[in-house]
Amino acid sequence: MTISIKQIPNGKWKENCYVVSNVNNDALIIDPGSDEISIINFIKDNNLNAIAIINTHAHYDHVGAISKLKDEFLIPLFLHSRDEKLLKAANLYANLFDGIGPIKIPTVDYYFDQMDIQDHVADFSIKVLFTPGHTWGSVCLQIENCLFTGDTLLNAKIGRVDLPGGDAPTLKKSLIIISKLPHQTNIYPGHGTSSTIGHELKYNNSFIQAL
Repeated sequence: MTISIKQIPNGKWKENCYVVSNVNNDALIIDPGSDEISIINFIKDNNLNAIAIINTHAHYDHVGAISKLKDEFLIPLFLHSRDEKLLKAANLYANLFDGIGPIKIPTVDYYFDQMDIQDHVADFSIKVLFTPGHTWGSVCLQIENCLFTGDTLLNAKIGRVDLPGGDAPTLKKSLIIISKLPHQTNIYPGHGTSSTIGHELKYNNSFIQAL
């Protein structure tokens, strides 16, 4: 594996932000939910060059630090267009579920469904899998043999469908797509610890039942 992955849990719900760097010290920031100071310090302390923010979806606990990171590093945000409605409503849900706010709503620079991310992030090999169900625009990000699953598939769990954008039949279709990836694929979820596709297919009862 030619990438390094730093997991930075943050916020009330222990949402995982990931900083993914390559041998050239370029870095992608995935799902920066909050605690931008820790994210910025890690990037600067390790002499990394942040080049993009990539979000698996737009629930409020995944987006709170985006604006400050965009301002700090002058980098673009990538999101699926079907989650723009959720992004714009982040403060409503942050107040409702967490009693926090306000979040500065960031501008989306590129939509996964309207461009090829590789045209803009050439130093990483990224495949975007459209995996709605947890939200309308949820995606998983495959970088080498690592899959950043957001809240679609987690260690011992699957994504909730009782939150804004959730739909159980759609999530099932997305989980079927994920299940066909090589069993040795590492998964890095939006909450909790990392795992592999094979481990989840063997031990994650919710995942198994959805298939």
